[in-house]
Amino acid sequence: MTIRPATTLIMAVGCLLSTSCATIAPLAEIETDSPTDEGVSAAVDSAVMRTANAIALGEAGARSKDVATLVQAASMLDALGAKPTGKSEEDIARKWIDLAASQDPEAKLPVYRGRALGPAYRKGTVTAGSDVTMEQIFLAGKKASVALVPVSKNIVSISIENGDGKRLCHRTVSTKPDSCEWLPLFTDRFLIRVKTKAREPVRYYLVSN
Repeated sequence: MTIRPATTLIMAVGCLLSTSCATIAPLAEIETDSPTDEGVSAAVDSAVMRTANAIALGEAGARSKDVATLVQAASMLDALGAKPTGKSEEDIARKWIDLAASQDPEAKLPVYRGRALGPAYRKGTVTAGSDVTMEQIFLAGKKASVALVPVSKNIVSISIENGDGKRLCHRTVSTKPDSCEWLPLFTDRFLIRVKTKAREPVRYYLVSN
């Protein structure tokens, strides 16, 4: 059976007026013209992805005020040696330990060392229908990894471009972290672009090695 355009329009209007139809996502949150995911993701057990998953876990613990989850996430970041990218960036592992202590003064908290040996992370916000771009130098012959950690269920994407403007990787996420991994042939500056079409500002974390 062929459904004519006019019939499709009538059905769509009917759905809008009926409570029996499934909820349709806002148009601004549907990435209809976004490129499909491409490139290679970092291995799940890589330091970058383990850091990304720890951040996602800690954010979930903060939202649910779960002391055990906050302590677990902070301990994971400490064990990985994950660190903020600069002095202006918040040390979220320290923040989660303090939050856990304030919620349960009798909780057994780990000794936080704040080691700076592993991946670096930064927090950001991308405004509605916009993008954020930044450059980072990666060394030739050393595998480069960048992970995007969503903080809400809004769709947000990451793409990596080399110095010639060629896109090396693209990922779209909404609930779970994902990453881009590549092997630079030359030491170069690479462009990292974070984008959203959501109707509200979207918070995220970027993790890189």
